[in-house]
Amino acid sequence: MARPSELPALRVVLDTQVLLRGAVAKTESLTSKIYDAWRAGRFTLLLSEPIAAEVEEVLLRPEVLQKLHLNPVEARALVTLVRRRALFVTPETPIRQSRDPADDKFLECAVAGDATYIVSADDDLLSLTEVQGIPVLDVPTFWRKLVELTLPG
Repeated sequence: MARPSELPALRVVLDTQVLLRGAVAKTESLTSKIYDAWRAGRFTLLLSEPIAAEVEEVLLRPEVLQKLHLNPVEARALVTLVRRRALFVTPETPIRQSRDPADDKFLECAVAGDATYIVSADDDLLSLTEVQGIPVLDVPTFWRKLVELTLPG
């Protein structure tokens, strides 16, 4: 685990859909590019226990494994990787802003971790546009920002 002073300054919360789509993409897509950028250290992935638990729960569903073309061993390896490489934060203040209360955990994680961005493919989250000054971006918008902010130019 990297020390906080060694972590990239860009701090990002990815919703479960974006994270999983990126991790298992068989062809190049924006979500796979975002996932690869995280793995390459271009940004710090913020995670909370409720988000990690949701990722694990989703990957226990046989229909999800089939759709993602993963077996249970690969799913467990993915969960382990994400848990090891992400920066865990502990939200202390409940936030109730999303139209879907199940999505508030992403907002809480972002605020607790002083996120730069929340990235989502979920209309309930995207409808917020920002939470306590933290922009909520869709995948294409975040990718453009990431390229602008992290590539030499």
